[in-house]
Amino acid sequence: MSLSSQGPLVAVLPLAGYRVLDLSRALVGPYCTMLLGDLGADVIKVERPETGDEARHWGPPFHGGESSYFLSMNRNKRSVALDLKDATGLRLCLELAAQADIVIENFRPGVADRLGVGYEAVRAVRPDVVYCSISAYGQDGPDAWKPGYDLIMQGEAGMMSVTGHPDGPPVKAGVAETDILAGTNALAALLGALLARERAEHAGSAPGAQYIDVGLLEGQVSLLGYHLVGTLLSGKPPGRMGNALPYIVPYQVFETATFEITIAVNNDQLWQHFCRAVELPHLAADPRFATNGDRVRHRGQLLPELEALFRTRPADEWLARLEREGVPCGPINTMDRVATHPQVQARGLVRELDHPIGPVPTTALPWRYGRPAEGGADPDAPPRPPPLLGQHTEAVLVEVLGCSPEAVAEWAEQGIVQLGSARADGV
Repeated sequence: MSLSSQGPLVAVLPLAGYRVLDLSRALVGPYCTMLLGDLGADVIKVERPETGDEARHWGPPFHGGESSYFLSMNRNKRSVALDLKDATGLRLCLELAAQADIVIENFRPGVADRLGVGYEAVRAVRPDVVYCSISAYGQDGPDAWKPGYDLIMQGEAGMMSVTGHPDGPPVKAGVAETDILAGTNALAALLGALLARERAEHAGSAPGAQYIDVGLLEGQVSLLGYHLVGTLLSGKPPGRMGNALPYIVPYQVFETATFEITIAVNNDQLWQHFCRAVELPHLAADPRFATNGDRVRHRGQLLPELEALFRTRPADEWLARLEREGVPCGPINTMDRVATHPQVQARGLVRELDHPIGPVPTTALPWRYGRPAEGGADPDAPPRPPPLLGQHTEAVLVEVLGCSPEAVAEWAEQGIVQLGSARADGV
């Protein structure tokens, strides 16, 4: 029977029934666990009482006392506030770990062990756990002990050396791409480990624990790709080229009479289409620009003519001309224009969540299961909104561990746990 006759393969979210204990904070770990929650996992986020995840305080802007930074990375989670430095708080955390398929932390190497929630401690209570540690430089090597954030990694791993204008300073990417990439890498590794565990179970073997070591440095180096390989082959490190690319011409930003646009002419057939769109047939016939290699070698003669041309007409006219000829192009949009972009709206890429602090916008899951007409996992099912600090402490301890509400209330009085804010009533 073909897949098309069966209907969509994914009828429910694929990680429904899995539980994740999230000991991470800031961005890289929470981004990974947000994606796990988007895939249907029950994500229990453990936070420090009183302060919680440090990203809650990274702002402005704030909305209802919560930072937009935190709100953007923590949907589909439940927050439990535990003091891991207290013996009872640590015991409760390990009991939650015993009920989790996945445990994630992004402390510096050695810190999780000192807190009592490292790999060995968790494996002792959950022998088949998939445990993921995310750190700046990985768990070994001469720099493993060093702290590091996205900015540091973009510089140290070479990204900033090729980002920025030739006559300007190094520039970091406008988003924390090192963190986001490492979170995505962790997700891929975790899904692979879960698949291996399922295969072992189906084969009748007892799956053991799996440890996953994800470093920001590794991800950033892997992203260098053609730049790093080209340097190793040529012996010449590339420099900064602004909004152009050293290997393809034209492939860059152009200023128009109204606003900037991007154009990508990736092959010689597109070059012919491009020349028709901009009504410059002499360029299509010029042997200096016949192939992409020719255009790269003679970019100094070609680009000034194109740059002067594009400044003569408004962006909308150029985009219409290029689109008619099938040339990849687009405007450079600000965030407000992205949110109202017709394709963004048609695909439901920005959504609004009901939250105790008021409506909270969020991005949508960046993939779908099934073709648009097939249905499958409902893309319109609303995610769980980002939690308030300790919002689910009582519910999780009672539901998952079987604690009594009276015991939870007593621990709250002792400061071992923190219960949710009154803002969370009814949520």
